[in-house]
Amino acid sequence: MRILAYIFGAVFLTACYSPGGAVRQQRPRPDMGQYKRPLFMQAEPTLRMPREDSCRSRLYLGLVGQHEGGILFASLPGRTRVIKPAEMEVDQDEFLQDMRPQSPFVQVREYLSGQILYAPSIQSVKRSDALGPVIQDRITVELDREGYVQQLSCR
Repeated sequence: MRILAYIFGAVFLTACYSPGGAVRQQRPRPDMGQYKRPLFMQAEPTLRMPREDSCRSRLYLGLVGQHEGGILFASLPGRTRVIKPAEMEVDQDEFLQDMRPQSPFVQVREYLSGQILYAPSIQSVKRSDALGPVIQDRITVELDREGYVQQLSCR
């Protein structure tokens, strides 16, 4: 019976013994040996709308899909720029009209703020890669070939 108590006591003591309990853990110096996640890898929620909307283009998102004939661009507050693919007057068959590549030229109409006239102040045909400087408080309305609003932005 005594042997059984010794065996039971030895098993109990070995279960309570931890081999690293008396060894002191070394702590690294601050900022040494610790992984730091770079700032560009930090999680950031995806935004549905742009952070800055200085021209208040979000107010006019209802114009997307509307035809340009039903919109009075001069009545929009502030500066407005309308961009539409340019129609080059080249003799081509109507049958081949859908198969021709999109022209690199766009028609740009600019309306000044507070303009009362219905006609645009500036109208020109430019290359689509040379539209001029970006102005953050100007509403830019992009139209497709048929004249329907595709996109509104501040540029």
